[in-house]
This record gives sequence, structure tokens and C-alpha cells, in this order.
Amino acid sequence: MQPSETSPSPQDRRAAQRAANRRLGWILLSIVVVFFLGFVAKTMFLGS
Repeated sequence: MQPSETSPSPQDRRAAQRAANRRLGWILLSIVVVFFLGFVAKTMFLGS
């Protein structure tokens, strides 16, 4: 880091962390939904 730069405030870091956590949550949720829909499609098309 250069001396002229200031480090982000704790509030900015918390906001960035919340945004990253929210993005990760959406990614994981979409993976779960895809697997669930795949399972439902498999049972519908291939039977039990």
C-alpha cells in the first residue's frame, strides 16, 4: 500500500464483506436449486 492511500474504514469493510457473503449465498442457493430440479426431472422422466 502506498503512503498516500488510506485503508478502508471498518464500516466499508463490513459492507464489502456483507456483499461478498450475499453473493456467495446466491451462488450456493442456485447450485442447490439446479441439483433439486435435476433430481425432480430424473424421477419424472426415468420413474422410480
